[in-house]
Amino acid sequence: MGRPFSSPRTGGGGGAVEGGSQLRASHTKLRRNCVARGVLLCFVDLEGCAGGGMAGSLTTAVRLVAFVCLAGAAFAAQTEELECMFLGYPELEYDGADRTEVLTERNFNKTTFAEGAKSVVFFNDVEDDDAELDQYECFLQLSAQVMTKRGYNFYTVNTTKESKLRKQEEVEKGEDTIHVYKDGYKIEYNGVRDPETFVSWLMDIPDDPLTIINDKHDKEEFEDMADDYVRIIGYFEPGSSALKEFEEAAEDFMGEIEFFAVVDSHWARKMGLQRVGEVQMFRPFEKDPLYAPNSVDTEDEFEDWVDKHKEPVMQKLQLHNYFNVWRDPEPDERMVLAFCDEETREGRAMFRLLTKLANENSEHAGTLEIILVDPDEFPLMVDVWEEMFGIEIEEGPQIGLVDLSEVNFLIRSCEGVSRTIVEQL
Repeated sequence: MGRPFSSPRTGGGGGAVEGGSQLRASHTKLRRNCVARGVLLCFVDLEGCAGGGMAGSLTTAVRLVAFVCLAGAAFAAQTEELECMFLGYPELEYDGADRTEVLTERNFNKTTFAEGAKSVVFFNDVEDDDAELDQYECFLQLSAQVMTKRGYNFYTVNTTKESKLRKQEEVEKGEDTIHVYKDGYKIEYNGVRDPETFVSWLMDIPDDPLTIINDKHDKEEFEDMADDYVRIIGYFEPGSSALKEFEEAAEDFMGEIEFFAVVDSHWARKMGLQRVGEVQMFRPFEKDPLYAPNSVDTEDEFEDWVDKHKEPVMQKLQLHNYFNVWRDPEPDERMVLAFCDEETREGRAMFRLLTKLANENSEHAGTLEIILVDPDEFPLMVDVWEEMFGIEIEEGPQIGLVDLSEVNFLIRSCEGVSRTIVEQL
């Protein structure tokens, strides 16, 4: 989430772990564990149900925390001893230069607040003798080799030693995380920790938090994001105070939510906006937008409204949101995890049913969450997931219901799935 420096906000397979409380405790370690921890109670193959209602039986629960990570670390190792490689790109070689600096409470603000500064900061509590330190440093150094030429500087913060700084920047104790500071805003990176994914994401950070739609290209950009991001669009008079308030609210959600605006009646009609001051939110896989109340017209009011409604019922696991999806949910939240290859007949049937379920239960956003995983997009994780959950992903769609309250239940019929999910809310 992008945040003004002046007004930080409160934010945010190996063996099984017994109980939800222990799993919550293990969350602080998940960003360094290469295999997720979870409690598998039951996952069921959905073959045979694709033609009708729900594609299969849905049974008791998985408490899923997360998967893979290459976390930031305390980079004390000598870079000349590193043997880093840009995998898959023989023309690229790591030049061995150390491009990182250590930040402390003493120099953090003047470094990241400097005019025109673009900073990548790794907050970590990994010790110098950690066996995986070289792996972590390679991720940082390879990324830095590409991005320092584009004006970015790379830093590390040891959160064990810099506890005050950790609290100031709202980093959870024991958590390894990446913050980007650019143009006065803080943006948290929640994607997969590999240089190619991170560099691509970094290059795509927009210069402005708000896109004004005034041509066909802008309209297509808005439409192309339909199932990948939460999108918010408003209709305002050009240069108005309401537009300024809307833009300032957008700054607080940079990297998390995409904000758009129109400032003339022609493009308002094109985008389906009826009146000046109208603001709509589009969540992934939901047909109908949410409308902000007429009374919402200040930065704080926009932020409160977005915070309240930004959680979609269904979202896809993607490279750019990999860790954000698996953050600890609220106690009353119900999570459905579905492995679904949309290129197969069974997968398409599963996808259609889950999309229908998301639309029919949009009022339960925040308490019902459907996570859609396309195995083709994470081929290296298929074996891990199959072993972790005792399922056969390549044999057909798989689905499981996460029981966050540790109350077990069993669904035995295809047609009972959506009804039972709603009954659990």
